[in-house]
Amino acid sequence: MIAAAKEVAAVLAALATYQGAVLPQVRRELAGWRELAAGGAEAEARGTALAAIDEKGLNVEATAVFAILAPRRTRARAIRAMVALQVAVDYLDSLGELGATGDSEYLERLFATYRESVGALPAHAAVAAALERAIARCGEGQAHTHAAEHGEPAALEAWARSQDAPGAYRWWEVAAGASSSVAAHALIAAAADPRTGPSEAELIDAAYFPPVGALTVLLDDLVDREEDAAAGAHNYLSYYRDSAEAANRLELIARLGRAAGALLRHPHRHAAILAGVAGFYLSAAEAGGPYALPIRSRLLGAAGPAVRPIVAVMRRRRR
Repeated sequence: MIAAAKEVAAVLAALATYQGAVLPQVRRELAGWRELAAGGAEAEARGTALAAIDEKGLNVEATAVFAILAPRRTRARAIRAMVALQVAVDYLDSLGELGATGDSEYLERLFATYRESVGALPAHAAVAAALERAIARCGEGQAHTHAAEHGEPAALEAWARSQDAPGAYRWWEVAAGASSSVAAHALIAAAADPRTGPSEAELIDAAYFPPVGALTVLLDDLVDREEDAAAGAHNYLSYYRDSAEAANRLELIARLGRAAGALLRHPHRHAAILAGVAGFYLSAAEAGGPYALPIRSRLLGAAGPAVRPIVAVMRRRRR
């Protein structure tokens, strides 16, 4: 009971920090990138960039929750790095979905802002190797996922099996975890703390890849499942036999993620982030459908005591 109370208290403190100190800056940064995209030189590339921000802006707001791990004095720079990186990730993801060519100048501005901001963080040198690996892994994962959507699933499986991941995960869970950007954002937050060393950076990467990254992508696919089925799009949940098997596996992944996060500094904050990931997706209307209900039921227990209040808060935000 005491541990549960501490975790809920950590979530409430995190929500207060996020709402008051993180979200306003995130929205200002997003507005700036949207304005820059609107002034792009090529109409098609400009439209894709704008659509990526408009359709996936919630992704940027959600991933910026990692800024609660950053010390106050370096938080603003960490947020700037996180926003620039996630806008770039979402833009590249949209281009991959469409098979389109993007605005290279816009992408370079995004990555230049990211590099400048993250490079100025006090522990950047300590996390640089793990961070570069996490970003490269995310890009490769998204590229292989899009290739699978266009008829090359064997390449996705082969790539996933080549990743350095614990044997507890199935190959598509590794692929899902790799294609998420959450490990990169956790490492950006770690770079903002001068106490972070290389060994801690490796522990952080292991805590978020595969478990939290996999949970993020699988739950995103849960919300998009019917839409993906109608469009013939790739969906990682399709590799499970049924929703009962998916529920068993997602519960296990959530528990593995909580155990890995408990080994880190500020374990209650990492637990709050995992609960936030689950709550963000479980608050969607699509998480109440027949296929989703067993998954939702298992995760409400496995992802920690703070999930239910987060679901309630997120439902209000979605409305």
